[in-house]
Amino acid sequence: MARRVFLHVGTAKSGTSFLQDLWWRHRDELRGRGLLLPGRRRDHFAAAAVVKGMTAVVETLSDRELDAWQRLLEEAGAWRGDVLLTNEHFSDSPAEAAAAALADLAGAADEVHLVVTARDLGRVLPSAWQQRVKMGARQRYRRFLATVRRDEDDQKFWRYQDVPAILALWSGGLPAGRAHLVVVPPPGAPREELWLRTASVLGVDVTGLDTEAHRPNDSLGLVEAELLRRVNERLPRAERSPELTRHVKGTFVPEALVGSASRESFVLPARHHPWVHERSAAIVAGLRTSSYDVVGDLDDLLPAPPRDGRTPDDATDEELLAAAQVVLSRLGLADETGLDAALAAISDDLRARCAPAPAER
Repeated sequence: MARRVFLHVGTAKSGTSFLQDLWWRHRDELRGRGLLLPGRRRDHFAAAAVVKGMTAVVETLSDRELDAWQRLLEEAGAWRGDVLLTNEHFSDSPAEAAAAALADLAGAADEVHLVVTARDLGRVLPSAWQQRVKMGARQRYRRFLATVRRDEDDQKFWRYQDVPAILALWSGGLPAGRAHLVVVPPPGAPREELWLRTASVLGVDVTGLDTEAHRPNDSLGLVEAELLRRVNERLPRAERSPELTRHVKGTFVPEALVGSASRESFVLPARHHPWVHERSAAIVAGLRTSSYDVVGDLDDLLPAPPRDGRTPDDATDEELLAAAQVVLSRLGLADETGLDAALAAISDDLRARCAPAPAER
């Protein structure tokens, strides 16, 4: 049986990719220092999908992936040190699924610990919209912000970002001191600070481990993000397969789209700042009275003052066409002269690359 198992459940867009890239890159070294990441990275995603019942994803999993949660538990139970499981899709699991998962973990380790990483909403909102667009969303940035503000029924944002609710969901039954909230440092802080904060929670020595990014930065500027959103509008929803989404995220974005326009970050519009600050202040006030182990400064969850800048909705047709022509050249397609034609050509290429192979007769 493991000594301790740490379940890192998110939140999304709180440095999870950065942390997971480092954890998996240094997996062998961390194992030698007493911290096991069982299975493979994909297994942690599959386990989260199974635990929370992501039907659309579960239906695409292989038999081996369907058994991922049980295999991770078995490997954890056979380890005598500490164990880390990590995937942000755990965060919005149904209550009964979270309770069952915690019970399973208790059978594999002497202690179960919850780890939640959180970032201020002023930075999360633009990142979350961009991530949704990479997954195929067609919703304009301004519309996305409006639906989040009104907490509309079909808006999944808060299921992944309501930090107090996520902590309450996953800490049920855990003894005091075993639910940990790691606050993402503010802009300008040393890049490795989040890594060091989580390492202190995990109780692992990370001295000497490289923290430089080895994976390409696939964040998009406002023109690139809006271009992808418009391409999504051209792709019929019925053809939005998991294969297409994986291709867009894993190949099209990093190889064809990134760098097609200047990397102009987009802002949270000033008119949205008051409600974002109010919601953030309420979250911080509630966390101050909680018994969670907080690593970092809760004030860093308050958004920075609004700053001037543009949003994806401000991208001009001329900017979008210039970026689309760069993408077309990278895809090896004809240089279309109009924006509509360029978007259609890019969309057709994506559909063709991900179309199922014709059945053999």
